Amino acid sequence: MSVTINQPKNKKQQLLDTALALFVNQGIYATSTASIAKTAGVATGTLFHHFPSKDALVLELYKNIKQEFALQIAPFELDATRLEQQAKVIWQQAIDWALANAEQQQFCLLVMQYQPLSANTKAQIFADEFGFLKEIMLFGQQHQLIANYPIELMLESAHGQFLTSSQFFINNTELAQDAKYREAAFNLFWQSFTR
Repeated sequence: MSVTINQPKNKKQQLLDTALALFVNQGIYATSTASIAKTAGVATGTLFHHFPSKDALVLELYKNIKQEFALQIAPFELDATRLEQQAKVIWQQAIDWALANAEQQQFCLLVMQYQPLSANTKAQIFADEFGFLKEIMLFGQQHQLIANYPIELMLESAHGQFLTSSQFFINNTELAQDAKYREAAFNLFWQSFTR
């Protein structure tokens, strides 16, 4: 007979999980490294062994969440005759992920206002994990399905619309599966880019 023993999380992951909860509940600025270490049940030195600063912890947590999020979006070969439907699938997958991971989504909203992480750093993480959005927009422009606006502006706008829509559904869970609201959220997004 074998006995399964639940192994404790490694300390680094324990610190990341604790930091996420504290950042969302207290705010990034109001959360100290000492409170993260104490709540995680580790020494402050252990925190600094894994993360040289609070900013490094915030950055790694943000990268991890964005990577996890990007993995949930199913890639496919772009088709000009179905681009709107393909974009809708991606949009709905993204909203579903945000609803299933509300704490992570809340953290991402906080990071957008966190000054120690530069706008360039945030943009680079977004580009690294969501390069497929740029591909979709360029593909749509090449096929004259998407307006020929500057890509960087369109990406920033798309990100903002997603954050706003996902936050709306997180705050109004009774509407999160309402087809009318879900369709409207996508249409607001899509129509802002189409010709």
